[in-house]
Amino acid sequence: MILLAGSNLPPWMTGPNVLYVGLYGYGATDYQERTINAQSFKTTYTSKGLSSSSAHFGGGAFVRWNTWGVNVELNEGYFYKWKPNFQQDTTYADTSFFQDISVTIAHYRNPYSWTYVGITVSTHRFAFGYGIPFPDTSSEIVKNSENWPIPNSEVRYLSMGISGRVYLEVENLYSEGKGFLPWVGGRVSWDQVSFQSSDPLGNTSGTGNTLHFEAFLGLDYYVQPWLGFFLQASYSSFESTMELAGINPGYRDYYDQVRVGYNNTSVRAGVRLTWYKERY
Repeated sequence: MILLAGSNLPPWMTGPNVLYVGLYGYGATDYQERTINAQSFKTTYTSKGLSSSSAHFGGGAFVRWNTWGVNVELNEGYFYKWKPNFQQDTTYADTSFFQDISVTIAHYRNPYSWTYVGITVSTHRFAFGYGIPFPDTSSEIVKNSENWPIPNSEVRYLSMGISGRVYLEVENLYSEGKGFLPWVGGRVSWDQVSFQSSDPLGNTSGTGNTLHFEAFLGLDYYVQPWLGFFLQASYSSFESTMELAGINPGYRDYYDQVRVGYNNTSVRAGVRLTWYKERY
């Protein structure tokens, strides 16, 4: 900790004033049930999803002055296996991948607390590989109320919402800069979702809006004020149905909308480095 004496400072710089700058990285494992189904308004349907797992890395950076801060995070990975819900005993290789970028503007409870409320803007993209082939007899699928995952397709969304964390902040962590720091958090956002697909559906696209929910549970452990480790579990969910445009004529009579979404459970373990400077 560095203390600097100052004179003739403006009111907003009178003490304490604390600057935090940090980096963090983590390894994660995800279990995700993705839903991407072409379907028809003309008939009822049974939803089918893909259950998939991945292991990947992510990280971010943050800067904070007193009670205001900005956090930027990047998370990207590939899925390595999936199971169709309708065939649970069979596991396929997965060529799908995902990418997340998020920016959070946070307001903290006081210059020393990590409890905050904020606004988070994020982009999410997940692309499906070939997976299982698209069925040849579209009319038979509609007749049987069966929907299949679509290969060669991509889902993106732009999300904006309210986020926050509440820390169980213990006094000895302030005085010594060491110890455990448990927390809970969440986010509710409004998403604009877009869908694109190539063959066999053709140059097909759709857009829609939906609500997105996330919940977090974490535990930080600080060895030193500048060095901390963390464990985080999270759950995220969204779903949107969109009308299709640009679909191949051969499929137009059977498919006129697509349903996309996911339920994602993730566990992260990582390290955080924090530099801070205090002035009165």
